[in-house]
Amino acid sequence: MSNLSHGGYDNGIMAMTANVKRFLFYTGAALLVYIAYQFIELRAGNYVTAVNHADSIVVLGAAVWPEGRPSPVLRDRILRAAELYREGVAGTIICTGGTGKHPPAEAEVCKQLLVTAGVPEQEIITETTSASTREQAKRIKEIYEQKGFRSMALVTSFFHEKRAALLFSREGLTDIEDARCTHERFEDLNYWVAREALALAAMNWWCWATVGLGISVLTWLYRLRRQRAHL
Repeated sequence: MSNLSHGGYDNGIMAMTANVKRFLFYTGAALLVYIAYQFIELRAGNYVTAVNHADSIVVLGAAVWPEGRPSPVLRDRILRAAELYREGVAGTIICTGGTGKHPPAEAEVCKQLLVTAGVPEQEIITETTSASTREQAKRIKEIYEQKGFRSMALVTSFFHEKRAALLFSREGLTDIEDARCTHERFEDLNYWVAREALALAAMNWWCWATVGLGISVLTWLYRLRRQRAHL
């Protein structure tokens, strides 16, 4: 009797181990498919969109290079914001971004270049404390509450627009115009797109985890049905 009990216990452990391995396999496969899908979709988004009128144009910061020079990514975002301002999309531009490896703050560099591009200084608001997109969303929420703003034209890199809009919407800022900018001048574009795809996978882990779990359960039910059919 004890041998039978011991054998049943071992069989149970083996079955549980097989189920865990099956879940990990299908979840891993779902994760890879999700990342690949996001990469392809983001990589194909290197184009500008039509932008409707908004209360303000929000420019998300990017790296500042030595001597206070804007990186190509930051420059492209700033020039896109200036273009939208000239088109009359909004009368106010909000620059975001704190000080990174090289001073000054990203928002200050943004403001300097916008003024050079012809945007009146009094029409520019700077937010100079944030160090991430999540923090930028929180700071912009505070500014919007102070100013009574509701809608925004969100200017960031084409591959960053999707995740940024998600983070802003989680702060309750849902009236967002997709004001993405394009990039053509740097070689490691695929790296940044892949990084965003990974970040989206981390943010939306429940999507691919649910798919993996669902496939695992369906596979288990199918195997169980076949076993019973052979009894």
